[in-house]
Amino acid sequence: MKSTLPVIFLLLAFMACKPEEEKLTFDSSASLRFSTDTIFFDTVFTKVSSEIRNITKRLKVYNDSDNAVEIARISLKKPTSPYTIYVNGRPSSSFENTRLLGNDSLLVLVEVTIDPADENLPFIVSDEISFLTNSNKQNVQLVAWGQDANFLRDSVLACNVTWTNERPYVIYNSVLIDSLCSLTIEPGTQIYSHNGSYIFVKGTIDVQGEAEKRVLFRNDRLDFKEVPGQWGGIIFLPGSKNNNISHTDIRNAEVGIYLGTPDDDTEPDLIIGNSTIENIGGNTKLPINGGLVLPGYGILAITSDMYVYNTVINNCAINTLGNYAGGSYRYEHCTFANYSFDFFREDPSVVFSDNLVIGEDALLVDDLEVELANSIIWGSLKDEIIISNSGQASFSLSMSNNLLKTSNEDFNVNGNILNEDPNFVYPRGHDYKLDTLSPAKDKGIVLGLGTDHDGKLRDDNPDLGAFERIEN
Repeated sequence: MKSTLPVIFLLLAFMACKPEEEKLTFDSSASLRFSTDTIFFDTVFTKVSSEIRNITKRLKVYNDSDNAVEIARISLKKPTSPYTIYVNGRPSSSFENTRLLGNDSLLVLVEVTIDPADENLPFIVSDEISFLTNSNKQNVQLVAWGQDANFLRDSVLACNVTWTNERPYVIYNSVLIDSLCSLTIEPGTQIYSHNGSYIFVKGTIDVQGEAEKRVLFRNDRLDFKEVPGQWGGIIFLPGSKNNNISHTDIRNAEVGIYLGTPDDDTEPDLIIGNSTIENIGGNTKLPINGGLVLPGYGILAITSDMYVYNTVINNCAINTLGNYAGGSYRYEHCTFANYSFDFFREDPSVVFSDNLVIGEDALLVDDLEVELANSIIWGSLKDEIIISNSGQASFSLSMSNNLLKTSNEDFNVNGNILNEDPNFVYPRGHDYKLDTLSPAKDKGIVLGLGTDHDGKLRDDNPDLGAFERIEN
């Protein structure tokens, strides 16, 4: 008996030295605390795992007790749940006997994969995570919006197809509209593209948005609502013509539109009306025409022909609008605004140039013709419009009744207004409508555009920019 006493004393001494946070409590009142009582997922496209798209939701589980607790079970309620939970890096639908020290926390990750439901409208998919601790049961709700979609991967589209607005289109690894082929996009259609995915146009695209049924191009990570550079952009290749984009929103791309369609005439190969291009930038160079182009252009047009009206381009890492190496361009009632909210920016909002440096000693030069009327060019830099005339080609620039941020007094003609803040309603929130005291009010000339970006009627003294202010 004497030989066992030292062992007992050692055991008691060890237990006495054990930290409080490691001592288990079996008190049923020792409940857990959660960072949220409901985990919400934005719309998840069916059959696309959130793990594949690197989307996870986090749940922090806290033990506010001074002592440790044994979580007997962490599990999903539904036996065939669309959700998967991760505890300590392991995926499963159920975990047994997870110890959580006193005044410590546990990170639980949640992902969801939703089976198609053959529904055109979004539908709700729900479940809950159950935590059983000392006979105390607690739940955290899981809610996701599911959406059936049309999926396209590395596709050359069939000729002369139409995309309808019944279900979204999700693009992985780019699509191509081939030469002599066309794609028509109906009003209200939504197109979501994965990171690094582009829409290449060698043929023709006709985007038929309407004021009340706008077409949307954006990234497929719906939790990144206002983050630039989440997909490639729309790329018009040589030979493409007769393109139209109307009442369309293009967001969160590396480049909004690249237009590289040189030809022997000055007819617009692309017409853009009543549209918005915003949140453009990124870190990866764009593979275009066998070369690499820096991301960050709202519209980058090289030796091409284009007409743009009632359109807003904003929040771009480089230019909202860059016309290089000549071409023929007309802009009416447009708003080009760059405030550097998301970027450190040195480049002006707008560049008109008859030349482009394409190598160490190579310069591409062509005739340039630009008409700019009833538009606003504004931003955070001292000079938001730059003209580059090489003197080696025909150069024609017609600018009237515009509001410009510039130190170039040569622009102070033809009804242009220099360096007067346009007083946009809320630029940080991408609201480029005019405030009631804007100097751009009633300063335009009648150009035959009877409605503005939103489809509102313009009066006989139209405002500058894409929006007509209607006083109550």
